[in-house]
Amino acid sequence: MARHPKLYFIDGSLILKAGDGSDTLYNVYRGTMIASSKFFQTMLSLPQEGMQVLMETGDTKSWLQQAKDLGLDGSCDEKALTLPPQFRAQEIEVFLDFMFTQGWMVLKPSPESLCAILKLSHYFVVQRGIDWAKNGLDSPEALLPVMRLSLGFAYGFGDWVRGAFDALFSIPINDFEPAEEYLIGSVAFLTLAKVQQKVLETRIDLAFAPVVVNHSNSCSNHAYCQMQWDGMWKSTDGVLGALLRDEEPGCLVLAGLPSYPHGAMNVECHRRTCDGLQDSDDKPSILKEEERIIDAAVTQLLKSMGIPG
Repeated sequence: MARHPKLYFIDGSLILKAGDGSDTLYNVYRGTMIASSKFFQTMLSLPQEGMQVLMETGDTKSWLQQAKDLGLDGSCDEKALTLPPQFRAQEIEVFLDFMFTQGWMVLKPSPESLCAILKLSHYFVVQRGIDWAKNGLDSPEALLPVMRLSLGFAYGFGDWVRGAFDALFSIPINDFEPAEEYLIGSVAFLTLAKVQQKVLETRIDLAFAPVVVNHSNSCSNHAYCQMQWDGMWKSTDGVLGALLRDEEPGCLVLAGLPSYPHGAMNVECHRRTCDGLQDSDDKPSILKEEERIIDAAVTQLLKSMGIPG
């Protein structure tokens, strides 16, 4: 066993040991751990013979029970509380550094350090650690979408799941590597594949959907006006091309609709028809159907996993 050079405080009152095989010892402050962590509050505030399990199932229960059986209370090196093996010594160091030094208030830690803080804070129920790490990882560039989705499921962050799902939606399902598919998870991966297929079918239907022109009083040739609109809609330079060739989402097509070439179509007819495809009080735009498909799928996915969303 080796005492950590920085995190074995001489006046500490709770000795922890890395369980990853390094046997690194840390001497920290019992009162701080009790005040910051509901996990340690439950474990350290009760006598050994009456110690209750904070979690009902999983690794936490077995770890607490093992500590109880061995009489480990963190009072000395020989009775150090051995942390679960899934926490590497480097991760423990980052977590305890965050808990007991002030440097974290001014430093900009790496995503890896923030993930370590989030991992241990979630396990040991340290809310300030969860909040601080999540805030640091919220920016899109901090995590790849696959990792954000995986962590969103692991820690119950519905906003991460939604954002990551939207980002992954644009990637063809066959382009994912096996390791990425594993991180996404079988249920979410199957949902993603089904949603991609359903949205493609929706875009095909939209590309060939007949849209009746809303003619103005100044329109002298309704048939010609309709023909110009249909030519714009079903052109590779118009809606069809944007939806199927460029794979633009319907909301972007809707935003760009007034700018597509529409020949000699009556200007007022064109404006009225474009306006009629926008959302209304009683009916959303047909070009936003894919948004509703994605939103419904993610909502159901979150519900199935018990995540508020």
